Amino acid sequence: MRITRSAVVVATVISSAVLLIAGAQPWVILGLSSAESSARELVVTGGTLAPSFVGLSLAFAAALIVSLVSRLVVRIVSAAIAICAALGGLIVSLVVISDPIAAARVSISTVTGVSDTIRQRDLIDTLALTPWAFIALVMLVGAACVGVAVIVSGRTWSNNSRRYERPESSSARQGTRGGGVENDPHETWDNFSGGGDPTRTPGH
Repeated sequence: MRITRSAVVVATVISSAVLLIAGAQPWVILGLSSAESSARELVVTGGTLAPSFVGLSLAFAAALIVSLVSRLVVRIVSAAIAICAALGGLIVSLVVISDPIAAARVSISTVTGVSDTIRQRDLIDTLALTPWAFIALVMLVGAACVGVAVIVSGRTWSNNSRRYERPESSSARQGTRGGGVENDPHETWDNFSGGGDPTRTPGH
């Protein structure tokens, strides 16, 4: 099935926005023992648990934006970078989910003053993962699929590079293709000032 450029734009905006929002939301809620800390609960966001998550999400969005406005070779390379960024975010998210206490060790140390990882585990009475951690996983898989779609379907997209060229460069190119030479505006003005007719072509 051929996927259009507009569909990829919508998917890129949605996935990037959800990933950035997910990174700012709580992923882990830890119940702490009152013997070592006055705080009974510690809420840690995804960006704190996996600092590279936000950076990889931004890299994914930037790479796909480049792929949408570039020619074929750059489009494929940028889409491949987007896929790598999405897979990198998926890996760091799975690491957090597999061992949330280890991922939250800095936050635990800040609250309790205990830096030893073994003692930190003894301080945890309860542990809960929020839905945002799993939403991030789903969106990262979807983000990688968007990158694959760009590589597969992007070969049939038209190039948009001419849309961003200066109008005069396009007109000059058309004049060259037609065999004519673009008039020098200074020469035209001098001709007009001397009483000549600028609308007449040479030889007429």
